[in-house]
Amino acid sequence: MSSLVEEAVKKLTNTVESLESRIKALEDRAAGGSGKLSTEEVRMILIGPPGAGKGTQAPKIKEKFNCCHLATGDMLRSQVAKKTPLGREAKKIMDQGGLVSDDIVIGMIKEELENNKECKGGYVESICRETCQRTPFSSCGAPVAEPT
Repeated sequence: MSSLVEEAVKKLTNTVESLESRIKALEDRAAGGSGKLSTEEVRMILIGPPGAGKGTQAPKIKEKFNCCHLATGDMLRSQVAKKTPLGREAKKIMDQGGLVSDDIVIGMIKEELENNKECKGGYVESICRETCQRTPFSSCGAPVAEPT
């Protein structure tokens, strides 16, 4: 019984230490400090129509928050160029003038998050055209807030 209690206390202690570290980093940033948050602390999705400035803001966000950047358009073009299964499927749809399905986009993002060491935390540009894209994306490890 005491080993269960010790394990629970250790887990809680680790959680508290992690939260204290995050609070310190946020307080430092709020006070104008230059300390960067770790990549595990930054997860966001940038949403906007074409020409809204997502691509303009991307380098600024990446630099400020020290996180990786996934642009779904770039990912689609890369998958098509590499002729991956996802890329071939996406190309068929794009050649017909259609929008690539949520499943294909989510699959690409999951693959990138699993295989890109830089992407422990990060943000995704241009993923959500529909509410249904936010729900499966949250299963990739990034909490997704509903728009206000």
